[in-house]
Amino acid sequence: MLTWVEIKREAFKHNLAQFRKIVGPRVRLMAVVKSNAYGHGMIEVAKIALKEGADWLGVINLDEALELRQAKIKAPIFILSYWDISEIREKFVQISDCDFPVYTLEQAKILSKLAQKIKRKANIHIKIDTGASRIGVLPQEAISFARKILKLPGLNIRGIFTHYAASESKNQSYTNWQTERFKKVLKDLEASGTSIPLAHAGCSASTIANPNTFFDMVRIGIGMYGLWPSGEIRELVRRRKIKINLKPALSWKTKIIQVKNVAKNTFIGYDCTYRTKKKTKIAVLPIGYWDGYDRLLSNSGQVLVHGKHCPIRGRICMNLTMVDVSGLANIKTGDEVVLVGSQGKERIRVEEIAHKTGTINYEVVTRINPLIPRIYI
Repeated sequence: MLTWVEIKREAFKHNLAQFRKIVGPRVRLMAVVKSNAYGHGMIEVAKIALKEGADWLGVINLDEALELRQAKIKAPIFILSYWDISEIREKFVQISDCDFPVYTLEQAKILSKLAQKIKRKANIHIKIDTGASRIGVLPQEAISFARKILKLPGLNIRGIFTHYAASESKNQSYTNWQTERFKKVLKDLEASGTSIPLAHAGCSASTIANPNTFFDMVRIGIGMYGLWPSGEIRELVRRRKIKINLKPALSWKTKIIQVKNVAKNTFIGYDCTYRTKKKTKIAVLPIGYWDGYDRLLSNSGQVLVHGKHCPIRGRICMNLTMVDVSGLANIKTGDEVVLVGSQGKERIRVEEIAHKTGTINYEVVTRINPLIPRIYI
């Protein structure tokens, strides 16, 4: 095994305990394990999260829900975003005990028919679009929408939820505005005689920064993996002295497959974007953009070798990357290289890579190729 990802179980235990301390015992925790658990490995992370106190699991679609059920995971599963109407007919029996988002009447009618067919209630959560302008029912249409659904047999409205658009900002005014819109929907539903057991809106960022967003359940994604939702939230925590610290769960490692000395004025890699200024020792790594190691790190990123930062030289290839290990003694084929994580006293953080590639930490870890082995330690 030349390239692998290490996941620390202890980090999940620690991070979930941090969020449990914030929300208290009454509010339920949904561990969001969608998209291969943000690159950490969905099945194993789901098992760890449930063992460490998560009440629900959140996935993105039917396939992920089915994968969890096939892994004998029996906890409540909520499909967060979407499901294919043509696919659900063949998969409904296997995942009929999962909870479905509903934001169109067509969806509700299909679930109603399928539920009646197998003589089992389908649990649904109504999605309210309070300001993200993605999927969801507009607040002014919520009462009418709920009334239509209540007329359909075979459905159980177990939940109602919304999603925040700017919760990762230090300015929580837009989140507060969305929260008030959501609260009004809940109040109007209650006044119309419709009581829904489970309201949820909070994500990692809003759970850390804004207690008004807790409701009955919070959905913890990026924070569970030990990564901060944003630099602004981290700064807000420091400024307000909020008692929370997060431990990154993921390290990404590879091994050197060749070491060579090249002369001064030698070009390195595709397009000749780097020319050595002196005699240089180059280590070749079996990692590239196919693996999810961003090509934008070419000539700008660094890795750790023997506990030292070593710069990437030339273009990152589809499957190979070259780094300058000049000045390091006893470098040899098979030596461990850290792409993300710690080695000795040094560390490469996901946020550093995100900054250099112009993206966010979510994308860096989520794009790690799922075929790369995950090792849970």
